[in-house]
Amino acid sequence: MNRQTIYNLIQKHQEGRATASEKQALTNWYNKVSSEASEFPEDEDSVHEEILTRLLSEIDFPKSRSFRYKNWAVAASILMILSVGAFFFAGKRRQITNSTITLNQQIKPGSNKAFLVLANGKKIFLADVKNGKIAQQEGSQVIKTSDGQLVYNDNPATPTDGSSQYNTIETPKGGQYQLLLPDGTRVWLNAASSLKYPVSFTSAKERKVELSGEAYFEVAHNKNIPFRVVTDKQLVEVLGTHFNVNAYHDELDTKTTLLEGAIKITAGDKNTTLKPGQEADLTGTLKVSEVDPRDAIDWKNGFFRFDDDLEIVMRQIARWYDVKIIYDDESVKKEPLVGVTARFSDISILLKKIEQITDVKFIIEGSTIIVTKNKQTKL
Repeated sequence: MNRQTIYNLIQKHQEGRATASEKQALTNWYNKVSSEASEFPEDEDSVHEEILTRLLSEIDFPKSRSFRYKNWAVAASILMILSVGAFFFAGKRRQITNSTITLNQQIKPGSNKAFLVLANGKKIFLADVKNGKIAQQEGSQVIKTSDGQLVYNDNPATPTDGSSQYNTIETPKGGQYQLLLPDGTRVWLNAASSLKYPVSFTSAKERKVELSGEAYFEVAHNKNIPFRVVTDKQLVEVLGTHFNVNAYHDELDTKTTLLEGAIKITAGDKNTTLKPGQEADLTGTLKVSEVDPRDAIDWKNGFFRFDDDLEIVMRQIARWYDVKIIYDDESVKKEPLVGVTARFSDISILLKKIEQITDVKFIIEGSTIIVTKNKQTKL
């Protein structure tokens, strides 16, 4: 296949528009390159890096990407679609001479699990209940589906007493969940997050939900009833659009990223309107920048994308693997880390990869990760 064909197939695959035959064509291309790259491999990483190099050389990525690592990260994402075990991290590889990590140490990645808190206070662990109807509240049936979603079927014909009832869905560390609200809005909830919402939008003047943590929203359009997301620092107002909100209490900033439509953000006496491809970053001030919005929802699509200091990266890892992080050497917190990998990979493999490109060493003790400086790495 020529480079334009490959690029078109990758675009369609990322957007979910590729047919079965097109997916197979892309897989065949990957297998061919993989076979050529593995004729004399030093290790598995060498094969993956060779494939990434071929992707970059054969595909014209958009010129608007300002950093080369972004191109590598896009290529790595495609590679991981085809080969789930693949990793990519930007940085010089080091030989690790004193790693304490044993492969397949038993710390499992996150999965679909959450608690549902009903209006009467009853708390249900969704992994323990059977698929089907869970509850009937204020004209809405609450249903757990076989594909790991919670669905609210709103029935306007069902009489209510006129009062608003609210449910809350809470994901623990190591959990994620999907939710279909009564108005047709879809929500993906990341680990260690919660969403409070009305069980019915019948006769509502607004659709208001309260978020702690991170969620991606695909809001059902309704020009007469605005949709509002409230966090502890800001208010997001929409009519119908796709956007991601990252508002964890243990992070310094709140990030809101727009993929489609338009949203208005209000924080104190400041407000701004986002266009697709823009991100609002709220720390002390509200700043807007141009971004690739797909990066913000890699978590939803099963990937980690790192471009931060190690301390921020380790908070993401802690939420997803439900582990405690202890720093034996505080100086390593500012180690820069850029990379992309599948979220469902074994933690021992993930940590070994990070060790290879940083001056960091990890020690796993039960569900605790001790982070220290590796003074015996070699370039």
